[in-house]
Amino acid sequence: MPWFAVFLNLFALGILGAIALVPFREIGRYYFRFHAMMALVLVTGAVLLGQPWKGWSAAPPVARATGIAALAFAAAVLLENVLVRAVRTDLRSDALLLPASLGVPFVAMTAFALSIKTYGVGASLLLTAHLLTSAAVLGTALVAMTTGHWYLANAKLPFDILVRLCRLFVLSVAAKAAVSAAYGVGRFDAYWGLEDFDKLVMGVRLSAGIVLAMILGIMSLSCAKRKANQSATGILYVAVVFVLIGETISMYLTLGAGRPL
Repeated sequence: MPWFAVFLNLFALGILGAIALVPFREIGRYYFRFHAMMALVLVTGAVLLGQPWKGWSAAPPVARATGIAALAFAAAVLLENVLVRAVRTDLRSDALLLPASLGVPFVAMTAFALSIKTYGVGASLLLTAHLLTSAAVLGTALVAMTTGHWYLANAKLPFDILVRLCRLFVLSVAAKAAVSAAYGVGRFDAYWGLEDFDKLVMGVRLSAGIVLAMILGIMSLSCAKRKANQSATGILYVAVVFVLIGETISMYLTLGAGRPL
């Protein structure tokens, strides 16, 4: 599967995982319709680009299983779109968690399919953590930012929703930093020997996607705690841009160039 198709699936998984932690009754169904549709667009793009059914006849069993998992995840995202449009008052949390419950195994299978033969189980587990933290960073950044806008339409929303999402964003970036550090330490000699341009690309990934994202996440969390949702939302706008830059480069380096970071 092309690296950009994996990136789109990770983005969708992160969005759906983040909104599953938001109380349905308090924020309303239109919030979930918006985010579910966004995830569906991303997954549709991933399916069309990745074509997980392609080459099944000659593919090894793990590749076929990964393709089936990709289609199951896409079907779950479609089902969630149907559910959030059909419901009127409330939706059970397990229904919201259905796509994520299928997305996480799909990501793990993707990681093992890409690395188990060459690098072994340990590297596959680390790659799984790398992909899942990318999904968490992308999803929590975007959902926290869009949630800030909902306070403009409904000033009665409790601020603990935005505080929770900002806190999850900070924790996601911290987890991503730990995974990137593990890769950096393990491959320091190889990365240090790269050409200057490659080092520059990796520097942009680290500075934009981790360092600046962490600073902005802490700032947005501080604003949310002080109930300054407009300030928090503005900061999260910038954070989303940096996260998109960082994680796009990261997925290219990891899945396209074989330099996970």
